[in-house]
Amino acid sequence: MQTTMLDAVSEVLSVAFFVYDRNDELIYASRLIRNYFPVPPQFLTPGTRLRDYLGALYDTGWRGVATGGSGDTAQSREEWIAEHISAHWRERSEVQQCDGQNRWTRLNKRRLPSGHGICVITDITDQKKREEQWRADMERVQLTEEILDNLPQPVFVQDRNLGMVAVNKAFCSFMDIPPESVLGGALASAFPDEIAGQLMGVTRHVLETGTSSAMAVELPAAPTGSRRVVLRSQRVGKPGRYFIVTSFADAVGSASEGAAIATSASADYTPLLRNKDLARAETHAPAVHQGRKTLLVTSDTDFEAKSLKTLQKLGLDACCVRDAVEQEAFLSVARSVGVVIDLIVVDTEMDVKCLEVADDYDIGTITLDGFQLDTELAFLVMEKLADYEPPVTPDDWEISTGEAEPRAKPPRAVAPLVLVAEDNDINQIVFSQILEGLGYGYRIAADGEAIVRLCRELRPDIVLMDVTLPLLNGFEACRRIREEERGTGRNTPVVGVLVQAFERDRDECFAAGMNDVILKPLSPDAIEAVLERVAPQLKGVSAG
Repeated sequence: MQTTMLDAVSEVLSVAFFVYDRNDELIYASRLIRNYFPVPPQFLTPGTRLRDYLGALYDTGWRGVATGGSGDTAQSREEWIAEHISAHWRERSEVQQCDGQNRWTRLNKRRLPSGHGICVITDITDQKKREEQWRADMERVQLTEEILDNLPQPVFVQDRNLGMVAVNKAFCSFMDIPPESVLGGALASAFPDEIAGQLMGVTRHVLETGTSSAMAVELPAAPTGSRRVVLRSQRVGKPGRYFIVTSFADAVGSASEGAAIATSASADYTPLLRNKDLARAETHAPAVHQGRKTLLVTSDTDFEAKSLKTLQKLGLDACCVRDAVEQEAFLSVARSVGVVIDLIVVDTEMDVKCLEVADDYDIGTITLDGFQLDTELAFLVMEKLADYEPPVTPDDWEISTGEAEPRAKPPRAVAPLVLVAEDNDINQIVFSQILEGLGYGYRIAADGEAIVRLCRELRPDIVLMDVTLPLLNGFEACRRIREEERGTGRNTPVVGVLVQAFERDRDECFAAGMNDVILKPLSPDAIEAVLERVAPQLKGVSAG
């Protein structure tokens, strides 16, 4: 009865144990012992000497596992047994050991005052794995902290709830605050309320869209009283574990930073472009856009005022109409007198008819909501106009209803725009290098929702669609694009990008409305071939 109860306790607790008396003879050994030590069953029966049990362990190659001895293979059999019997006579001892199959065990031994001894064996493999993972995580955290602290520019990190989770020494020195006063808090714990509110809006937008941004602000700084800096924010991590990393840079320390700030729609912040895009923005400074003509379509006076301010900073001539009827009339008169409108900016609150009118006149459009107006207008305008040759038009573009000879619309060399849906950083670089080499303009989005939005706003000549995207996969993104194009007369070519040539994936691409498919790994020849198949009209149009 006692043996049965002990076996039940052993199995319920998932531990193995054996008991021996003052004469070092086994009194009881649970059935689970052999799960840890493959000794023959006859060495686990009551009355077996502890010496014989240890000898059987030695003979099976499990030296040192049972008692936590030195495990020195140079010891003789008798020396090994004598050492481990001595260990069993200690009042208390504990040892953790790993066998040859990466299983960890803990052996707790206790010699009672009566002379009886007990040894309890527990499997602690999962615990050891957690400890190793914890140590690895701690090492990575320490390494990250060391890297941050050695950066010369101030840096702070926010989690997905936009709480401050890390700051470096340069940040604390610049802001003159200790780290414990900001860690775990909100932006307001480190920045003045007005700046914290503006920065919160920017970082939330970065978190939701993955689009890097920047914000130029005046921060208190001794001894001058204030210092203008650019707070550059970008999203890192994986879905569900995103972080926002923001670094500081002097607003006047870089010509490219200065150019970016100068083009902001707001005096407070402007989109942060990728390095390549930033250089492009610097190249296309406001002087390059002098004489370009932009039409704004909105009935919102606030939207109009902010947009016109930004467009004027970019060196563009701009005016505004209130609805599709005024837009149609304006464009008709402009065409009749040979005035070329380079771009139309449309408020997303306006009727879709405004986009259709722009399409009828073959004029590129940008659609923006109120938030994007403050953060993206300058960049999108420069990107849209970057590939246009400046049209030859009169300096004065006032429209007159008097008699005038119609002028032909000046030709413009425009590089075809390729919209790429790709969330893998390496593949994004590959796409960039290939498309630049082929002379195509391009824009890359990292998720399905962004690709649908950009397709609507930019009206690309072709879309290269990876089918495995976050938020919205490529199949569903293509269906959304086709739904939005229904009734508009547009049918943007969409090419699915697959990893494997599975027939079911090809079928699903075509079922979603795609025109063709291409397989990874990518190459310039493969991309050029598929572009020629689905959009032959683009051949020879790319900018050299």
